[in-house]
Amino acid sequence: MQKKFTFKSKKNYKTADKKEESLKSCGSYYLIYDYNSGTISYAHPAFWKITGYDPQIFDIQTLREIIHPDDMEYIIKCEEKDITFKNKLSENQLFNYIFSYSYRIKTASDTYITVRQNSQVLELNPHGEISRCYVSHQLIEEFRTRSEDDYRIYDKAHGSFIEPNTPLKLTKREMEILQLIKEGYNSAEIAEKLCTSKYTIDTHRKNILNKTNSANFIDLIRKLNLYK
Repeated sequence: MQKKFTFKSKKNYKTADKKEESLKSCGSYYLIYDYNSGTISYAHPAFWKITGYDPQIFDIQTLREIIHPDDMEYIIKCEEKDITFKNKLSENQLFNYIFSYSYRIKTASDTYITVRQNSQVLELNPHGEISRCYVSHQLIEEFRTRSEDDYRIYDKAHGSFIEPNTPLKLTKREMEILQLIKEGYNSAEIAEKLCTSKYTIDTHRKNILNKTNSANFIDLIRKLNLYK
């Protein structure tokens, strides 16, 4: 079932064009997923070289079928996290994030490869629904146990990964600093505790206020109390 969002029509092709230039055909490719038709509207030529499937006849149903059965439950959970997070975003914010996690797919030669998927919204239709999504797959080494931080959300506006379970979308280091602020420590004391400079802590403090749209830390702490 297609997820609806209350956003205006908007496109994000500029980012996709830049990514296409940086793709290495030997180790990555990208797909354009069309929500309206439920199909893959475009597959990068490297897709065929890596997977062995003809991109001209490959569709979303085939993609689902080649996912490793043991990874399907994990993928569903990751997609649910994506939807939950996106529902909290405004129109402009929606295009600022890249959602990433890893899983295995079966190639045409009947062997499995492990890929890290990075996806982001590419276009919204006039009805405020996601119309197209940019999805890239990068080959990574096979692992026995998936790392705890495998699911990631990258904030392009601030150039850092965020903690997905944090309602105010702060990084782990920012959350650590915020906790020390709540405990009454000043920038110099926090810098000493974290073995860094006061300048670095002051920069983090500014970023925390900007990312949470807070006038000051009293305002931010009030917001945090709303999530308890």
